Amino acid sequence: MKVITSHTNADFDSFACCVGLKKLKPDFEIVLCGIPVQNLKEYLRFYGDTFSFLTESDLKKLNEPIDELIIVDTNGLDRVGDEIKSRLSNDVKITIIDHHPEIWPASEGMASGERVEKIFRQVGAATTIVVNMLKENGIKITSEEATLLAIGIYEDTGSLLFSSTTIEDVECVLYLLRNGASISVVAEYVRFDLTIDQKHILSDMLQNVTVYDVDDYQITISHAESDKFIGGLAAIVSKFWYTHSVETLIAVVRMGKKTFITARTKSLDIDLAGLMGEFGGGGHKQAASATISAAPVEEVIHKVLQLLPKYVFKGIKARDIMSAPVRTVFANETIEDANRIMEVTGHGGLPVIEENKLIGIVTKKSVDKAMNHGLGKRPVKSIMSSKLTTATLDTPVSVLKKMMIDHDIGRIPILDENNMLAGIVTRSDVIKATNSEVHQTHPSGSTVVPTFTNLSKLISERLPNRVVNLLRLLGLYGFDFNISVYVVGGFVRDLLLGIPNYDLDIVVEGNGIEFAKHVGRQLNATVVPYDKFFTASVVFKDGFKIDVATARTEYYEQPGKLPQVDISTIRKDLHRRDFTINAMAIKLNPSEYGTLYDFFNCQKDLKDGIIRVLYNLSFIEDPTRMIRAIRFEQRYDFKMEPSTLELLKKNLEENYLERVSGARIRQEIEKILVEENSLKAIRRMAELGMIRHIFPKTYYTNTMEEKIKTMFRHLPRLQERFEDLNDFYAISTILLEYYDLPTLEELRARYGYPKKFIESLKYAETIIPVVKSLIESQFSFSDVYKVLGKSNPYVYVHLSSYLDDNGMAYLLKYIDTVQNTRLNTISGKMLVEKYNIKAGPVLNSILEQVFSLKLDNPNLDEEEAVKNIINSLNVLSGENHSSHGE
Repeated sequence: MKVITSHTNADFDSFACCVGLKKLKPDFEIVLCGIPVQNLKEYLRFYGDTFSFLTESDLKKLNEPIDELIIVDTNGLDRVGDEIKSRLSNDVKITIIDHHPEIWPASEGMASGERVEKIFRQVGAATTIVVNMLKENGIKITSEEATLLAIGIYEDTGSLLFSSTTIEDVECVLYLLRNGASISVVAEYVRFDLTIDQKHILSDMLQNVTVYDVDDYQITISHAESDKFIGGLAAIVSKFWYTHSVETLIAVVRMGKKTFITARTKSLDIDLAGLMGEFGGGGHKQAASATISAAPVEEVIHKVLQLLPKYVFKGIKARDIMSAPVRTVFANETIEDANRIMEVTGHGGLPVIEENKLIGIVTKKSVDKAMNHGLGKRPVKSIMSSKLTTATLDTPVSVLKKMMIDHDIGRIPILDENNMLAGIVTRSDVIKATNSEVHQTHPSGSTVVPTFTNLSKLISERLPNRVVNLLRLLGLYGFDFNISVYVVGGFVRDLLLGIPNYDLDIVVEGNGIEFAKHVGRQLNATVVPYDKFFTASVVFKDGFKIDVATARTEYYEQPGKLPQVDISTIRKDLHRRDFTINAMAIKLNPSEYGTLYDFFNCQKDLKDGIIRVLYNLSFIEDPTRMIRAIRFEQRYDFKMEPSTLELLKKNLEENYLERVSGARIRQEIEKILVEENSLKAIRRMAELGMIRHIFPKTYYTNTMEEKIKTMFRHLPRLQERFEDLNDFYAISTILLEYYDLPTLEELRARYGYPKKFIESLKYAETIIPVVKSLIESQFSFSDVYKVLGKSNPYVYVHLSSYLDDNGMAYLLKYIDTVQNTRLNTISGKMLVEKYNIKAGPVLNSILEQVFSLKLDNPNLDEEEAVKNIINSLNVLSGENHSSHGE
């Protein structure tokens, strides 16, 4: 295992270094020891999900030694967490990156076997060293990463004011600002101390505070006076702003013959630069100041309040970033109904509506408890909570953020002017809006002009005659029924991509089952109807099959079950699908034969290589689409568009995947495993944190990936010998390695692993080190057999992940020898009759020993071998009796 860490109780400088170094070394894991300092702790409460790191508690769950360690912002092991020290291997390689080597004496805790590289540079912050490394290696960083790195430098250099600050620190800050670092976020978390005089000014300001409401924005105005000039007013105002978490602060301070106005705001809707321009000053929209000749403080405040409405603008509001519509439940609906809706949507809570107003919220926990007590027939309002944190459509983003922090919540219902639920805003929505990166999901129908393109020529060119003729016949049968008939989904996608795919999914705007029966009668095929879903399969004598469905919309009674359906139109049928690339239809009726129906700009996404959901709730209504998105992304070498990727991350974070049955998740993973680029897909799942939501104690590392890659390379040769080997079980031997038994039992129940598989997994963990050594040294098969025996095939699969090609060739030869070796002249019955040996452990041991010897010598005289073994047993028995006699 490779680890990046810092001193215990990390601060911004050390944590930023860790994040920056992980960009350079993605195969390393960040481990934070102890409790982060307060402002970093506050930052991680809101932004922690953006960065991947482990705690000491997480590390304790891993049974891996640390082979390589990078320590930042401290010059040795003395200040590193004990859990990390205890995991260091004897030949661990250690790299130390620090910016103040002269402050602490060099650590004396280095063991003699350690290889240590030291990178020391006299700069104001360790983060500066890491940023220079990122620049030198051309590593691209996101705006969130740039902001974190900037905080690290600003905090350790006192906002570039400490004497230790160097030109390198300043240049790195400039680089980070050019790469999207947010000064407003930096200002929110940087801490620093004030002088005595500055503290007096701050004290006066705190005693003279008034909060005004200006166009629904809270404006805090503070004032103070001093007979002498005291420098650093900007720092004083910032200190006030940080510690009291006000949204907008305007400070009016008279010092000597001058009056100073300094303003800060977190809102994107207030133009402080424009306001300060009225006083002859200036600055930025969210931070500005002005200086005027001495004037009474009260007059200045009065003028500020007069001018301020002119510089308050309508910016990003809740209505701009919320998701809608939101699933709800009526107050008088039964608890059973609420339970059904929750399982339909995967939500852990539902807003409760009465007379078109939001009156409360009911949680899945409360519903489950009521259901367990047989209270399913009672109304929802009997168990709902009426304590709600809500906002309006026009609530500014900055206010939403403060509400989430104050109430420690991740989502806020948005109400319209009639107190009706209009939408919902999540923490991810707020973060994107704060960074001015609000993305709109693909507009599904209302703003995209549908396109209709005739593809009849393409159909004739790219499809076999049998398929072309069948499509034309299906269109004619639609004409007979006076209904529209379409071929849809993956068939259309792959036709446009030029990829052979003859899986025909037919949708009709009418009765799909009756249409299928008509097709079956006309073409002498068997029809299998599924009345509940309005679908049917038409199976021909040679096994060729088409699926026929009624155009429908879907909803899910439970995340792990098949969907419920309502009859609909082709447009709505396509809108319910997973991604735009799968949401096209070709009409087959004679009058429009070959016409491509594209309602949602799907062809453009297909051409541009984009995976895009059609609506914001897509991953919530069917969380397995998150896995499917990765499968399509890697199969076609496409990319998820930013909004879809953000929705996926958000819904992963909110544990929607955990609400789906294990059977459906397993089914999606099995589909990935038969793809040509399955390893790339698994890696992508790990990058997005999805693996941890499927296998909660699996930490995906480079070492694990190499083992999976090796196993995939060897698996085909094992499948030649064991036809029933399951790919899902095979990869699970690596993903579930070293799990504790209680967790394995939970996963066995969830994903349907056989009990024998779990037993073989734990057995393999104990023998693999020994067997690997025996195979690598090419010990005799009899020696290998004494440890490995005739193992479960998945033990061989597991073992293969540890072997190179030579070792695998030896293992395959061993397996073939074991499978083809038979005892021809001796048996248990023969031993009982001829040697009077009772059935039991001794008899079995003799048979196993003879079998073992025959693995090395196919021409073994079996009876002679039995005699030798029995004689040795008698000798041993005699020796034992002799020793007892003495």
